[in-house]
Amino acid sequence: MAIGERYESILSAACSVIARRGFHRASIREIARAADLSLAGLYHYVGEKDELLFLVLGRSLDRLLEALDRNLSEARTPESRLLALIRTHLDFGFHHAHALRVINRDHELLAEPRRSEIAAKRQAYLQRGLAVLRDLDPHGRPADELFSATNLLLGMLNGISTRPFLRSADDARALAAEVGALFLFGFLERSAHADETPHPALRRPA
Repeated sequence: MAIGERYESILSAACSVIARRGFHRASIREIARAADLSLAGLYHYVGEKDELLFLVLGRSLDRLLEALDRNLSEARTPESRLLALIRTHLDFGFHHAHALRVINRDHELLAEPRRSEIAAKRQAYLQRGLAVLRDLDPHGRPADELFSATNLLLGMLNGISTRPFLRSADDARALAAEVGALFLFGFLERSAHADETPHPALRRPA
C-alpha cells in the first residue's frame, strides 16, 4: 500500500474508533488493529494519541470547509447560499458521521497549541455561516443576534445529521430543503413547497 493510502487508512481508523469509543477510552492499540497495523507499525507513521486526534480533526474540518466553499461558490443568491450551507452540513453528516461526531465532541480535548489551530478552523466554518445569514438578513440585525442565529442553525443541523433523519443521500437533500424553507419562511408562514409530502422522519408517528 502506498504511503498516502496507508496514512489515509490510519486516520479513517482513528476517526472511527474515537467516534465510537470516545477519545479517552480509545486506545492506540485498538486504532492500530482497526488500521490493520501492528502497534510498532502505527508508530512508524504517527506519534501519540493526541496527534491522531489533531490529524483527524484537521482533515475532517478541511474537508468540510472545502465542500462548503465549493457549494457556496456555485450559489447565486443569498437564499441559495443558505441552502448550500444546510445541504453541505447534512451531506457531510451522512457521508462522514464519525468525523462530524469527533468535530463536535472532542475538539476541546486537545492540548495547546493544537487546540487553537483546530479552533481556528471551526471558527472559519462558523464565520462562513455567519456571512451567509448576514447576506440573507433583511432587518440589519446586530452582530450578536446573527451570531446566535448561526449557532442555533448549526446546532440544529448537528442534531438531525443522524438517523432516523438521514438514511440516504436523497434524505439529506430533501431534509435540507425542508430545513431551509422553515428557516427562510418561519413556522407561521407556509413556503411555496408547503403542500409537498414531508420528509418521513418529520411525519407524526402513527
